[in-house]
Amino acid sequence: MVMTTVRSESQLVEHTLPPTSSIRSGPSNYDVSTIKGNISDEAKRFVLDLFYYYVGTQDGCFGASVGRRLKLVEAEILLRNGKASQGRTVFEVDIERDMCNPLKTLHGACATYLVGPCTISTLGLLGAALGIDGTGVSQSVNVTWHQPAKMGCRLRVVSTSIFINGRIRTSHCELWDKDQDVLCISAIHSTVNTFRSTLDRAKM
Repeated sequence: MVMTTVRSESQLVEHTLPPTSSIRSGPSNYDVSTIKGNISDEAKRFVLDLFYYYVGTQDGCFGASVGRRLKLVEAEILLRNGKASQGRTVFEVDIERDMCNPLKTLHGACATYLVGPCTISTLGLLGAALGIDGTGVSQSVNVTWHQPAKMGCRLRVVSTSIFINGRIRTSHCELWDKDQDVLCISAIHSTVNTFRSTLDRAKM
């Protein structure tokens, strides 16, 4: 059985990972020593496995050559009254030419693409803490551009879960110019879990 441990100042809280914990789509041994956050190393590896699963292989999936450049730098579970209430992940990536439009700023389609796997990672993390599968397929992505993100800047992608109930999941994502500390893009990503649970399958 795979467990994820959430560390708070007063307690250690353990939660069973959902069936998606069997995902293995990246290196078998991630170096998670530089990733900040209050969760165990095993849980950090789970987040990376989940992220790489949704990014896909470089030669077979749309945008994977960009997605695999993202680096996980933070992953944590936020507690409320001693219970897991939110998941939060932070990825970073340098904006390169193939991510930009002719004006050498981050292309809108690329920005929207980045939102997907980053927000799924935080929903999956919270789901693991709650003992459910937090993943799903996209229902809607609402993106707002505040300022252009210029080629060459380091982008900080901060995702926070908003809502998980039944099969519905919602998360918030912000794309920051890390060097200038400026918010460039924000988004709301809603997903629906369409996968039958292990319990549901057992009843069939």
